[in-house]
Amino acid sequence: MKNKYTIKDAKEILNDDEVSQSLLTELSEDSRSGIKKLLEQYYKKQKKHQELITRFHQKEFLEKPFWDNGADVAGVDEVGRGPLAGPVVTAAVILPPDNTLYEVDDSKKLSSSKRDELYKQICDQAVDISVGVGSPELIDTQNIYHATELTMRDAINGLYLKPDHILVDAMTIPVDIPQTKLIKGDSKSLSIGAASIVAKVARDRLMTMYNHLYPEFGFENNDGYGTKQHLEALEKVGRTKIHRLSFAPVKKIHKLY
Repeated sequence: MKNKYTIKDAKEILNDDEVSQSLLTELSEDSRSGIKKLLEQYYKKQKKHQELITRFHQKEFLEKPFWDNGADVAGVDEVGRGPLAGPVVTAAVILPPDNTLYEVDDSKKLSSSKRDELYKQICDQAVDISVGVGSPELIDTQNIYHATELTMRDAINGLYLKPDHILVDAMTIPVDIPQTKLIKGDSKSLSIGAASIVAKVARDRLMTMYNHLYPEFGFENNDGYGTKQHLEALEKVGRTKIHRLSFAPVKKIHKLY
């Protein structure tokens, strides 16, 4: 008996996200190894997608009570507390209840290309986004922790909408808005995860710009952290205007770039 579907036909059918159960049953009765392999790939893909959707719903669990009551909730996160150079960057993101940001996660777990892809999705879907930038001077005068708090406040104050509640990653923001502090919030909350991606992409772009100004330090690759190239450049050419003077080993470098 001639097979109803060619391997090519089956591949096109199974590339669809939704395949009827009757068609899957029909294909499962096909004895050809090529069909069996395609079915195996299809079910594996479906399982992965379902796991993604499950994680997505788990991450919006904290936002959902606010959304159900028509409230706006902002996720806030920071990037760049540890580097020797460059600003600390924060972001505040308000998402709509009907967003489809299934792959949003802690920015540190994502590749650069995936972050860029999700950054575009977040910008397309978010109700409001604001970024705060804390300069090295602010960090040196206020200390990194307080500078981060102030920069998070800037991000919140930069929103067009005043959120009814804030979800923030491991900090307390000096604003008169109810907030929930979460340890590792960028992995637990969809809004905080989105904020971590926005802050990371924004800071990476700044460091790429600084890399053109100060090419000796490798800022495009090390984000301002104390890599071998960075430390050797500090000794050789001196500190720049974007170095944090209160951070060791920058504080012992007196030579100016």
